[in-house]
Amino acid sequence: MEKAVIDAIRRKEQLPKSMSDSEIAKEYKGTYTAARAAVSLEHEPLDETLNKAMRKVLPFMNGKKKK
Repeated sequence: MEKAVIDAIRRKEQLPKSMSDSEIAKEYKGTYTAARAAVSLEHEPLDETLNKAMRKVLPFMNGKKKK
């Protein structure tokens, strides 16, 4: 398991820093949590993607207030 995936699991599951990378890899190998962590490293969350698309289509949704 890649170090970046292990770090993502540690962050999302709020695991203690005292837990070694090998323990995390052994415990989470092949789990849904590990798959989600790996995917999150490569892709931005769906809500961010939708927000960006909506801002392009509907410019008034930029959130910037005009003075």
